[in-house]
Amino acid sequence: MADKQPQQGATDPVFFDRQTGAFFRRVDWSAFWTVGLLTLAIYVYTLAPTVTLEDSGELAVASDYLGVPHPPGYPLWTLGSWLFQRVFHGIEYHGYPNPAWAVGLMSAFFGALACAIVALLVSRSGVDIMRSLNSITRVLGIKSETLICWVAGVTAGMMFAFSSVLWSQSVIVEVYSLNAFFLCLILVLTYRWMCRPHETITLYITGYVFGMGLTNHQSLLFVIIGLAAAIYHRDRPLFRDFMTVAFLAASLILLRQASAIEINPAAPDPQLLHSRNMNLLFGMIALFAPVGLFLLIERRLFTEWKRVAMVVIMIALGVSFYAYMPFSSEQNPPMNWGYPRTTEGFMHAISRGQYERISPIQNLEHAIANPGHFARLVYTIIINPRDYTSVVAQFVWLERVFALSWLTLLIPLSVLISAVLAFVSDRRSRGWLWTTFWTFFSMTIIFIVFQYPTLDVQTLFVGRVQYIQAHAVFALWIGYGIAFSLAWINSRLGGRKSWLYGCAAVAMLLPAIPAARNFYDKEFVSFVGGCEQRGHDFGWQFGHWQLRGVNGIREDLQRLHSPEEFERIWAEYPNPDYPPEMEADAIFFGGTDPGRFVPTYMIYSAHCRPDVFLITQNALADNTYMSVMRDLYGDQIWIPSQADSNIAFQEYVQDVQAGRIPPGADVVVRDGRVSVQGVAGVMMINGILCRQIFDNNKHKHPFYIEESYVIQWMYPYLEPHGLILKINPEPIEVTAEMIANDRAFWDWYTERLLANRSFLRDVVARKTFSKLRSAIAGVYVFRRQFAEAEHAFKQAVALYPLSPEANFRLADMYMQQRRLTDARIVIENLMAEDPGNDRVGAFLAQIRDMEQRDNRRRELEVSLQGGTADLNIALELVELYLQLQLPTQFQNLANNILTDEQVPLEALISLANIFANNQRVDLVEVALRRYLERNPRNPRVWLDLAATQIARQQAEFAQSLRRAIELGGDPVREAVRQDPRFEPVRQTREYQQLVPTQLRPTGGTPFRLN
Repeated sequence: MADKQPQQGATDPVFFDRQTGAFFRRVDWSAFWTVGLLTLAIYVYTLAPTVTLEDSGELAVASDYLGVPHPPGYPLWTLGSWLFQRVFHGIEYHGYPNPAWAVGLMSAFFGALACAIVALLVSRSGVDIMRSLNSITRVLGIKSETLICWVAGVTAGMMFAFSSVLWSQSVIVEVYSLNAFFLCLILVLTYRWMCRPHETITLYITGYVFGMGLTNHQSLLFVIIGLAAAIYHRDRPLFRDFMTVAFLAASLILLRQASAIEINPAAPDPQLLHSRNMNLLFGMIALFAPVGLFLLIERRLFTEWKRVAMVVIMIALGVSFYAYMPFSSEQNPPMNWGYPRTTEGFMHAISRGQYERISPIQNLEHAIANPGHFARLVYTIIINPRDYTSVVAQFVWLERVFALSWLTLLIPLSVLISAVLAFVSDRRSRGWLWTTFWTFFSMTIIFIVFQYPTLDVQTLFVGRVQYIQAHAVFALWIGYGIAFSLAWINSRLGGRKSWLYGCAAVAMLLPAIPAARNFYDKEFVSFVGGCEQRGHDFGWQFGHWQLRGVNGIREDLQRLHSPEEFERIWAEYPNPDYPPEMEADAIFFGGTDPGRFVPTYMIYSAHCRPDVFLITQNALADNTYMSVMRDLYGDQIWIPSQADSNIAFQEYVQDVQAGRIPPGADVVVRDGRVSVQGVAGVMMINGILCRQIFDNNKHKHPFYIEESYVIQWMYPYLEPHGLILKINPEPIEVTAEMIANDRAFWDWYTERLLANRSFLRDVVARKTFSKLRSAIAGVYVFRRQFAEAEHAFKQAVALYPLSPEANFRLADMYMQQRRLTDARIVIENLMAEDPGNDRVGAFLAQIRDMEQRDNRRRELEVSLQGGTADLNIALELVELYLQLQLPTQFQNLANNILTDEQVPLEALISLANIFANNQRVDLVEVALRRYLERNPRNPRVWLDLAATQIARQQAEFAQSLRRAIELGGDPVREAVRQDPRFEPVRQTREYQQLVPTQLRPTGGTPFRLN
């Protein structure tokens, strides 16, 4: 099938064109095994010894119990990792079962396998590309060709192996190395089919692998465009029928989404209306596109329907692994996310219901309207070589080491050469290179439109793993560029073997670039951390020391050190009785991802405290999660029923509607139905449910919490307890002894962590322990113990200087203390390190604004004290006191103005406006009443007083409204009819008696505060 015959001298000149028999050569398999075994050895050597942080504990428990981890459920990953556990079930850590190591070994295995496939594919396809450029490669002999292919394949595979994302994900319990494996396997199968398009079985296997890959990570869906490009280049009739099916499927999805959007005809929501119209528009375009594209142009359709149907069936068979989840859920495993035994829970899982809903159409509209912002996204995520999370940055290092800097230049050069080859090679090679291009384009540009991330450090760090498939394609391009470069150099130098061997040796040094960057680029490590996890037991410390306190600390230190070394270390430990171990049958609220997942692992898989009840306070408002909790714990502790959950929901809605909770976007009423949206609203409902659990269990069970979001009612009950917080049965005072124990423990632990090179190279650990210390500092802020809070917050910042939470909360505490300069310095330092974080910029602007206001306050106070101030200065100062939250100064000055008989009446109205602008409705009423004491015949002020009383839910509004109408007559009535401030009382009997309904408006203007 090749468009050109291979050069003479080949041992088998028709090998590359054969349609049967072996597809790969010995050299290709040599590259495969070289990369696979070497990478596996490196990954196993740098493998985490036990559970790590983030999702590791959750996934390990799901594997251990054949459960259901977070959406989309990862059924194939769970089954595979369970098999690895069964094989390596005897591995222990500190005397406890250690299934996390075996699951991490599976990550290493599939990560190494992905790299080996890259080497295999580059070696096999690289020779096809070279042979299509006969003018460059005609002087190559078989040995030179073999050497070049092997070098290119091994280099590309090892470059991918040492890329920071794949390496870091292949040495912990995670799903992304398996995701990379599926992408690489699909690519190699696709290439084989493109070389042998009549080998239909390969096409069907590719469809099956694609379907299986979707059960592991749904981002693999974006490879479809690359697959479509491959089919287009090798089989146009098949492409035509596939596209017809794809268009029709897309049309059904879009039209179904449009029909699901309910619009209230009486008060249509413009955003919902726009969303429905856009779905309808694109759905209709997709419905009729096949008519214009194929029926009117080619006049043929569905001539390849049998093959299309078979591929669809094979994809469905691969996806059918999702059917495992309901059966697993029925067994009531401890990790049973979404409760997929129910239809609601199953759809919640496979549709990724826990995550924020994506809006690709809206994102695309925003990208078109803001091309500069979108270009910045593309540059940061894909191109920026000096970034730490971009695709290019996985392979390059432009600074520090002179020799490696020169080598780094070969990498973009290799990718550029691959781009040129897409235009100058023969038809088959062009088709394959364009397939890789469209795969990369889909997994980067199109994926960015779907994801549309912000550019702060934390978001980029979390989202970088989503582009691991694009990293694999980039590694392919590097390999092709190396192969062509070596062939070109060999042809320019007349085929001299010495030069070829020398250049090949230089090419083989390229993987040293990402490897060296991992170990020597300090700035890189400070942002994303080192890739290796050898000896990193911070996840174990996190869970074991929380559950077992000082007993766990002593036990771990004894196992890690010799008796003499342990005695020395233990002599430095501040209090051998602190923190005490959790009491039996404790209830533990876990909040952050590691805060709920690592203890889950310690309880259910490591079995170090199986008596502890672990509940996630962040998920209590989720009915599917509560179903899991009732199954696990309902017969042992009090767990809210569905009716109790409904009561908590209603309580929150009533608090918002009654004004006890600040109104916002959390409560949404649409078509008569009330829903709660947004993190703040959901966490308030979670807090109510936490209170129910606490009140009904506190007399039988002790309570502890690892804080995620602040739950205000808990603060009077909280005391520091080592890494976490204890919730006492009744409100307490934080005593000097508690403070001393907490400070001594964290001084010892912070010093120990910051002296640990492994900790400094582990960004996830730094973030996690910084969060723990920030939570304890928050208790001190609540108690107004600012000195202790500052000490704790500074430790949190030292543990992870890029923590937005630690820096924000420290700056906020400074602002409460009027230390605005200190607050500004903290946020300016954070801004310098994280310039893409819009929240940091907004907070810094707020602090600078407050600094300006505070300086203005000082100027006005000098004028006031010097006797040179007029009434306008006094009014301005009142407003500044309000804005700067200086209650004593505000109260004194406001009272002086309100009680001064010489103050003009207009000044009282100005003062009322100041109060209104600062949401002090209570003081608005005071100012208006003071005005009316001196001038009771102004209908406008009586009307404003009535509106203020309505806002305060006071029945006296009717008396004020009656007085305004008595003084102003029908013009006042007409003004009231048009005044939205009276909307809450229009249906009351008092209002209707004073302002009867008028069928035809006569005009008029409502009275308002000026």
